[in-house]
Amino acid sequence: MSVDAQEWNAARLVILYGGNIVFNFNSLDRIKNGIELGNATQLGISLADSNQTGHTLEGFDLNFRTFNGATQISGDAYSIGLNAIRVKAENAIGLGAGTTAGYQDLATGWTNLFTYTNTSFTNLTWDSHQLNLSYDCGIPVGSGGNGSLLGSPADYYIVEIEIELIPTGPGF
Repeated sequence: MSVDAQEWNAARLVILYGGNIVFNFNSLDRIKNGIELGNATQLGISLADSNQTGHTLEGFDLNFRTFNGATQISGDAYSIGLNAIRVKAENAIGLGAGTTAGYQDLATGWTNLFTYTNTSFTNLTWDSHQLNLSYDCGIPVGSGGNGSLLGSPADYYIVEIEIELIPTGPGF
């Protein structure tokens, strides 16, 4: 057995609220036009650099994907494609110099949501460095989404999403 670790820094991702997101398609309007849940999850970011030579911390990437490589959004009897759900990360507080990738499709591989870089990096703490995650599902293409769910079979669909915080900078 082997364990790889970085002794020169610390990273922590805290879910402040919104750990379980529910899309309730309970009307014809919602089925036709989809649902957007703005700022439904708030994450706190802690990142500390212990100043080890050769490993300069300058920021982070926030990525997401399906948990355990799920290839579809599964229901009791049916399934729908992963791209029915999209996620976006934006600065809530303290990370205004960061860059959002905008809405990204849910996929099995890691997809970037947000990048933060500051060459004069100072440690980040979760209470003053936060991101909001927004979600949408079933938004028609004409409205900027991936397509309406009109015509999809009724079911109780579930998919788990995994989020990772990757420190960045020279030596990483």
